Amino acid sequence: MGNIFGAVRLVEEMVKKGYEPNVITCGTIVNGLCKIGQTGVAIRLLRKMEKGRCEPDVVLYSTIIDSLCKDRFVTEALNLLSEMMSKGIQPNVVTYNCIIQGLCNFGRGREAATLLNEMAQRKIMLDLRTFSILVDTLCKEGMLMEAKEAFEMMIQRGIDPDKVTYTSLIDGYCLQNQMDGAFKTFNMMVEKGCSPDVFSYTILIN
Repeated sequence: MGNIFGAVRLVEEMVKKGYEPNVITCGTIVNGLCKIGQTGVAIRLLRKMEKGRCEPDVVLYSTIIDSLCKDRFVTEALNLLSEMMSKGIQPNVVTYNCIIQGLCNFGRGREAATLLNEMAQRKIMLDLRTFSILVDTLCKEGMLMEAKEAFEMMIQRGIDPDKVTYTSLIDGYCLQNQMDGAFKTFNMMVEKGCSPDVFSYTILIN
């Protein structure tokens, strides 16, 4: 309902009655705070947890990292990633996706590529979101050939592209004035049962 402070009061009441909040309780509050743009308050709660008996986990760190990236604090998100790893908490594909998306949004593609290599070294499998971020960024940077290779790689790995991935590739073809490729991708999208939306059509019309 967006009543985060009501939730906080409930946790305080819970503590008074002798119930110890666990990482799920705290994670719920952190998630709620991040959703209403109170990332700073969420970080303060994280620091309290670190001092108490309730140890933060990868989900909680990932939630704050994602929120920092959305708030344009990508460097701070990278610092938090380093901090969690120094504490022995290993990032997962969700953690990496949040930061890779943040880096790509702000033109820091080289750092994103470094994280992709790090994922490979840690044997963390790229998922649909990782590939979609990759295809979109490569297309926007005019690297259509590399975007197509990433697109083909995800299919080879058994990951079905979604509307977002197809539309990014269509946009990439359009940016390079390769309309045949754009329509071929559009038709492939329809054949695979992935319904185009107004955004897909608008790109082609433009």
